[in-house]
Amino acid sequence: MLHDLLLSCLSQVPNGDALKDFSETGVVESFLHPCEKEIFLDILKIVNVYNEVVRYTQGIGTDADDKSSEDTVINEVSDEPTRGFYLLNFGKGIESALDQYYEAIKRLEAYCFNTKPVSLSYVHNALLSKQPTLLLLRKFIRDVEAGKLHGCALLNYLYQQSDHGDFELEIAARKVLKPVKMAFFSSMAHWMLFGVIDDVHSEFFIKFTPLENNSSACNKSSNSSILHADKNGEDYIWQYEVNHNQLPGFVSSVVAEKILFVGQTVLVFQMERNFQSKKETDQLSVCLSDLCRDDIYELWNGREGEYFRLIEDLSLEPRINPFHIEDTVNLIKKYVSQRLSEIAINEVDLVRQLGLIKDFYLLGRGEFYLEFLTQLNGPFDCNLIKTNKNYPRSFEIAATVMGMADDIENFTLSYLKANADPDESFDFHVFQCLHLKFTFQWPLNLLFSPKAIERYNTIFRYLLIIRNLQFEMQRAWAKQTCLARHEPADVHIKAMNLRNHLMFFLNNMQYYIQVDVLESQYGILMNVIEGKADFEEIQRAHTVFLANVLSQCFLISDSKEGHMNMTGTISQSQNPIYGTILKLFSICETFTTLSRTSLKEVFLEDIDSLEEQFGVQIASLIQLLVDAKTASTLNPLSQLLLRLDFNHWFSQKQKEVVSLEL
Repeated sequence: MLHDLLLSCLSQVPNGDALKDFSETGVVESFLHPCEKEIFLDILKIVNVYNEVVRYTQGIGTDADDKSSEDTVINEVSDEPTRGFYLLNFGKGIESALDQYYEAIKRLEAYCFNTKPVSLSYVHNALLSKQPTLLLLRKFIRDVEAGKLHGCALLNYLYQQSDHGDFELEIAARKVLKPVKMAFFSSMAHWMLFGVIDDVHSEFFIKFTPLENNSSACNKSSNSSILHADKNGEDYIWQYEVNHNQLPGFVSSVVAEKILFVGQTVLVFQMERNFQSKKETDQLSVCLSDLCRDDIYELWNGREGEYFRLIEDLSLEPRINPFHIEDTVNLIKKYVSQRLSEIAINEVDLVRQLGLIKDFYLLGRGEFYLEFLTQLNGPFDCNLIKTNKNYPRSFEIAATVMGMADDIENFTLSYLKANADPDESFDFHVFQCLHLKFTFQWPLNLLFSPKAIERYNTIFRYLLIIRNLQFEMQRAWAKQTCLARHEPADVHIKAMNLRNHLMFFLNNMQYYIQVDVLESQYGILMNVIEGKADFEEIQRAHTVFLANVLSQCFLISDSKEGHMNMTGTISQSQNPIYGTILKLFSICETFTTLSRTSLKEVFLEDIDSLEEQFGVQIASLIQLLVDAKTASTLNPLSQLLLRLDFNHWFSQKQKEVVSLEL
């Protein structure tokens, strides 16, 4: 009977039915003393725990073998956990932790055969020493099933359970953790060194989020970088992001972003080198054959084996050490950043590319945009109003006239209509729909992300609106000067005075943005690049550059960034300075429109109304700038305030108007 009992401890019996039936018959009473019956039942409890653990490990292996791609899609829709690679390794870890239990049973079996008088209590005591390990493994299984844990979330749970006060239980927990940990570091190595993620069950903390129009092509594997190797590299890399639901606790968000950056760098390097050959066909076999490792070796300079061993050493450590992981990631990222910096500065000529960004996005080439507006609206002495304006065509003609066709070849101006068609009678509304696209070479993809390009377009539209208002003000001056020779002077004196005030505001706004903000911030950025900084520092400096420009141009608000609303109803959540500037722009736009279309009598009445509105808004702007200057000692803001209200001209004038009204 003891031999049968020991065999039951080594073989998985479903539900423990064999031993249960044996205990329910009268055989137990015939062979066992009543005191030993309780001991026997305690042994059955231990065996049942063992059976439950083994059934789970066998179930994982069976389910994994029978899973089809259709089942995987069903699991993604439902709330049931998928049987992924991490769960398979979790089962292997449990089997590894059972080895000590199996060895103890074999030793007990050998002892029972060699020693004739062996009591049931001896067997019970021997099994009792392994009961905590079995209970711990069962706890792991139940917690994983209850929490539906998989992937890095499962790894994080095992990491939290790996430190235990009982030395034997700690060894068992580490055995369970080891294969799951190795799966994690294997995924990490493949992503960081080769830019590859084959993660059909969304287990890794970096996930691929396809665009809506490409979602149908991603049904089989939304996280497989191989299946999407034929996509546009500029858009493709930004579809990878950190999945915080799967981010383990020993990897901080900062470290996760660094891991994401390194993988994106390798991926876009590999794709960029193979793009032209891929354009010939979209067949998966050709894509796989074109993904040549030689391109990656060009990035790593033969050091990928060295970094792979560093990550492999992390998986071989008995404990997961967050500090060692961070040090390794920082070391790899530093090397990648240095290589990117060398490629960007030496091969791609980053300084020239940033110069082009400044010339066209930030209106550094003023003569070009003067020609662009001339082609768009007509010369100063032209009184005709163009109704059909071709913005992209005017952009190209201006480049040809100015002899800048080579510089402009990587820029494309397009007109993107919003959901509601803008009022094309107002240039301001139309300019909000302009989008300037810049085609750049790798690795500038990592510097000029889609979000960064959209921020540049926000600044571009803002500056272009100011420049166009200046252009229209100059045309209004030319027209009013011509009419003043033949008509009464009172109307034109008022118009010219208001026009001078509006032009004074626009000129100072442009000077503040172009000189006090853009030139100073651009100089800081160039100092970082010329100081031979690595790519990470260049990225950080570029991000700070954009943030400072947007902030000091008052383009950051609680509402959608950079969205201009000219309806006159400015949301209270917007930056109040920004809202007031928009109202002043609206007054300028209205003035230029009236100067072209209105009759003399109507124009005189409108001039008085616009002059009153301008006085109120400019005083409000000055007061807001004074309050902002008090709260923050920004030197550019002080310069703007000094220029706009020199000798307190506008603020004092508004006080006089208020006193007269009282």
